[in-house]
Amino acid sequence: MKKLQCLLSFLCLLMVATLEAQVQQANNWHFGDKLSVSFATGTPVLNPPSEMEAFEGIVAMSDANGQLLFYTNGGGRPFSEGQPIELQESPGIIWNRNHEVMYDMRGAEGGGFSARQSCIAMPDPAGEAGVYYLFTMEEAEFDVGGNIPSQPEGRGLSYFIIDMNLNGGLGGVRLADQRVYTPAYEAMDATPMANGAGYWILCHNNDVDAPKFITVPLTAAGVGTPVEIPTDRASGKIEFSPNGRFMFNDRKLYNFDNATGTIAPDPVEIPNISSQAACFTPDSRYLYTTQNLPVLGEIIVRYDVEDPTIPLTIERLERNTGETVLVTAPFQIGPNGNIYFLEQTIVPGSLTRFGMSEIVCVSGESPTVNRNLIELPNTEAEGFFAQYLPQFVDAIFAVEPQPDTTRLDTLALTACNSTPTELMGRESGTGYSWSTGATTETISVAQAGLYCVTITGGCFPVVDCQSVVYEQTGINPTVIEEDLSCEGLRCVLGLEVSAAFGEIKVSLYEVNPFGTEFLVSEFVSPTDTLDLSKPESGQQYRIEVVYENCGRVEYPLLLDIPEVPTFRPVLEVTADGQICDGKDITLEVFSGPDDAFEVASVRYEDGNTDNPRALPAMFDTEISIIVFNECGDSTELIFADSVAEFCVCKAEIPELITPNGDNVNDVFRLYTNCEAEDYSLFIFNRWGQRVFESTNPDQPWDGTKDGTPQNSDLYLYKMVFRFPDSDEVKVWEGSFNLIR
Repeated sequence: MKKLQCLLSFLCLLMVATLEAQVQQANNWHFGDKLSVSFATGTPVLNPPSEMEAFEGIVAMSDANGQLLFYTNGGGRPFSEGQPIELQESPGIIWNRNHEVMYDMRGAEGGGFSARQSCIAMPDPAGEAGVYYLFTMEEAEFDVGGNIPSQPEGRGLSYFIIDMNLNGGLGGVRLADQRVYTPAYEAMDATPMANGAGYWILCHNNDVDAPKFITVPLTAAGVGTPVEIPTDRASGKIEFSPNGRFMFNDRKLYNFDNATGTIAPDPVEIPNISSQAACFTPDSRYLYTTQNLPVLGEIIVRYDVEDPTIPLTIERLERNTGETVLVTAPFQIGPNGNIYFLEQTIVPGSLTRFGMSEIVCVSGESPTVNRNLIELPNTEAEGFFAQYLPQFVDAIFAVEPQPDTTRLDTLALTACNSTPTELMGRESGTGYSWSTGATTETISVAQAGLYCVTITGGCFPVVDCQSVVYEQTGINPTVIEEDLSCEGLRCVLGLEVSAAFGEIKVSLYEVNPFGTEFLVSEFVSPTDTLDLSKPESGQQYRIEVVYENCGRVEYPLLLDIPEVPTFRPVLEVTADGQICDGKDITLEVFSGPDDAFEVASVRYEDGNTDNPRALPAMFDTEISIIVFNECGDSTELIFADSVAEFCVCKAEIPELITPNGDNVNDVFRLYTNCEAEDYSLFIFNRWGQRVFESTNPDQPWDGTKDGTPQNSDLYLYKMVFRFPDSDEVKVWEGSFNLIR
């Protein structure tokens, strides 16, 4: 039987390769209350740390290799007693990849802390390496607690230029808080120009009486002149499709001309949906949003942008009676092409549950929702929860639409002499429908013809056709006789194969239990005798026949080998207490409990033959022992147990530090000759304020807090750790001096 390998279709490979090449800059998401998620493996996982507290619009930018560059909440407000407490320490910050402050907007620059889309970033259209534009947007509540006198209408649409070449590669702001257009509030998005020369930045004025959109070109020449586009209504989130052809705002679907930056009149209005949760699919074919129905509550729906009249219901956002589930952050495409959103499950009398959920197969016929894929920490007690996921220029996720049914190129196969051939679809799925009427994953055929299978269960049905042609070349080989004789631990196998040896090559392969195989012998005559070293009962072999003109035929061969006597000696290691470098241990080799042979002798690498043998243990060193049985057969045993580098662990900490850069007492840390485990360190100033904490024993305190040098003074510490192979937890508390 000939089994074909399962292959991915060329179209699927092309889509995956294209998507991966474009979306690395979206690999790291920072949002909410110091939350961080990584897509480095394709599946999102929590990936602390993060320093950002953000309600809504967020940027988290990575480079082409998926390495974090910077992240920001886009802006904030100056401190005011009238603000809610969760907003009082959010002036607007840009953090670098080390989670240090790259730039502080001081509440007087950038966008608004609660603007729905407070910021968006993109590479410099001029192509300067490492340079990014960061656009920011003001919030409608910009004057909460009083406005800034020089900003009577807020800051509107502004921009910064970030240069990652500054500060030793950690980046810095080259140009800050450049005003583009005021007044403008709450929302903005960006999409590439059709000719690839730059981007269109789109925002609105959030004005009920005189609403208008504002488009701003960004090219290699810089930020261009804003153009106002009057409209009958503009409010809330703006969302571009990845291909730049569509724009969604305030429950209306607009056609957008990404060649000219113009918005077509007469949009299609989609009633009774959320204007904030909207998101297009990577192929720009569908629009996802939510809908609130009187009986069902909040549900996820999908609209075809070419016919946005009948929604497809994807998921009802309720689980149990009495629970209320709300989408608290708009949908956002992920680097893997799935769509993500945040949800909160409200249960009366219990803490609210927060999670990040995932929609997969977003353009397929049967999308599915993985609810609360990631459980998020509950910060409800602090009055803070995530309102937004990071915003990207969604064109980086764009892929070409797939047809509703994917048809693979016909695969031509050659078989010999009507030998049964097993056909398998080249895509995986859960349902199979062959042109023969079979519904199994594989079929066996023995006649020439075209065989097609429709595979379902993936995002799209796949039709895979395979054309089988039979050639009548050569003589089909068969194993006529197996002559197997075993003596001791060796066997001799005689095989007689009927075949035209002038036209074929016959090879025998051995297959180990892990599925790996290696060549045993190639036949040079119809009858060969093979010497097989120590085969085990049930050992798998495979005969492979290669025709000159008729492809390759394989035959499995299961040899009925009798049980052979076993010889599996065991090594016993004893020591007085902990095994550590230089301390004596005793090695002794015994016969295994099921062995048919006794241990006759041993030989160490240095020639020693003692059994048992006492010798000093050596750190990071293996000991090899060759063991012989009474018949002269041998096997190797390896002592590779963990040997501690030191027998006694010592530790100390400094009584003072002088962080002046002379590499003498510059930092406060644990100094030890052993690796500390379960480690934590907290440092407080004399007023009880925490200035440093770490769970990494290799991370010292350098006398700074958030990059600011701390004053010379007395500081308190609490350190907890334990040494390897010890159950004793050491808790050290005390004080030390910092002197500058």
